[in-house]
Amino acid sequence: MAELATPAPFKVAKINPQMVSRGKKGQSLFRTDILGATVQVVTEGGETNLHAHAGSDATWLVVAGQATFYGEGDNIVAKLDKNEMLLIPRGTPYWFESSSKEALVIMRFSARAQNTVDKRIDYTERKAKPREVIPETFFEG
Repeated sequence: MAELATPAPFKVAKINPQMVSRGKKGQSLFRTDILGATVQVVTEGGETNLHAHAGSDATWLVVAGQATFYGEGDNIVAKLDKNEMLLIPRGTPYWFESSSKEALVIMRFSARAQNTVDKRIDYTERKAKPREVIPETFFEG
């Protein structure tokens, strides 16, 4: 990224999350009252539980690795490779996992519905996951 002072209200973010050898680690890139962007690194043991977001639509973009998304009943709804994305409308139950040996680096872009509470609805138990961060190692893309 070129050295340049970015004037408000613009925001610049670099996609270089810390890597993990086990589990999952997320990083918020920016948020407004409507739009948000995060990046996650997911490896074995970093899968999510079945859940939905009541007040936000989201798109998921695979930057590296592969993600498998599931709906209710653990039915596969999408298997995404690098540069593929999935739209999940608000209120839709889903979960996902890394489905390749390479660490999954995935971005989530979400848009909050106005005048709607954006709460997470867990359909299955949300369990604490062990995480092993790789010191001083960041995704370079």
